[in-house]
Amino acid sequence: MPFPLPEQPTWNINDSSKLDTYNECPRKYFYEHVLGWRLDQPAHDLYFGQAWHIAREHQLLHGYEDVNTAYLKFLNYYRLEYPESTDHLYVPKTPQAVFAGLLKYAVERQQDLVDYEVVEIGGKKMTEISGKVPIDDNRVLHYKMDSIMRRKWDGTIESWDHKHTDGKWFGKTQYDKEYFLSIQNGTYSHCLYCLFPYEQVKGVKFCKVGFEYLSRGSAARPSGYYAQIRDIEAFKTRDQMHIWYWNVVDLLNDVERDMNRLMSCDERDDVMMAFRMNPKSCTSYRGCPFHDFCLAWTNPLRQCYEPQPGFRIEFWDPSAQDTTNHMDLEWRGQ
Repeated sequence: MPFPLPEQPTWNINDSSKLDTYNECPRKYFYEHVLGWRLDQPAHDLYFGQAWHIAREHQLLHGYEDVNTAYLKFLNYYRLEYPESTDHLYVPKTPQAVFAGLLKYAVERQQDLVDYEVVEIGGKKMTEISGKVPIDDNRVLHYKMDSIMRRKWDGTIESWDHKHTDGKWFGKTQYDKEYFLSIQNGTYSHCLYCLFPYEQVKGVKFCKVGFEYLSRGSAARPSGYYAQIRDIEAFKTRDQMHIWYWNVVDLLNDVERDMNRLMSCDERDDVMMAFRMNPKSCTSYRGCPFHDFCLAWTNPLRQCYEPQPGFRIEFWDPSAQDTTNHMDLEWRGQ
């Protein structure tokens, strides 16, 4: 019997998040990006994060003190998918918490836009930028950066990336370590090196906010919503960029190898000898949604014709991101 899967155009479109998934578990990559299976439930964290980016973009462009307009921009986007009646389901990641976060930046971080300015390229302010960046002569990675910033007193360049989390995890700084070695960090740094001279680039700063709700307050902190903010300067040296580059090229080679293996697999095989499992990642984050499939099926090609109950088909296409700016980058000699 011929290979049962119809080819998808997204199979050959790569970005940091898809490589992260493969790095976590190749079999998870197969379910998520080859079959396109996703849990059939609201992706609140992702949508909330997109809305937070819109609000922070407004602050970077128009000043931190314009809290009300930034909040309205968040709300206009967020309410398209999540009406007020759902807010109690997602505490502390709610519009009230976002207002507290925007106000926190206005009160405590005014110096940000004294020391830095948003970079302008081709007459456009560089916030919410997407496109593709070359990795070698034949392959590219798609990217989406939140901002490109210039430090005024010496002209050095940074990308500020907005991250959000639940306040209960905010103080656990061990989770900050992932930013320093992440594929995303290297990709954004690589983009900056394609735009600016090497000596001008500092790298990526992750701007982290933690949202919190206190149902029972105290004299110091009454009940209500709070936000904490912290910056993680995860700048990479040239040698560290060489390591990132080797890792990315090797991962791309591995994905291509597994896709070629998959084309030789058949649903009659005892085992699908492509996209191996990584059992050490089954409990990462909230746990892998495909764990039971891996437990039950030695060859998932026998069950891949339609998604299982509780799942839907949705292919992630990094090339179709709706952003303020679009730039396809070219190699810059260093």
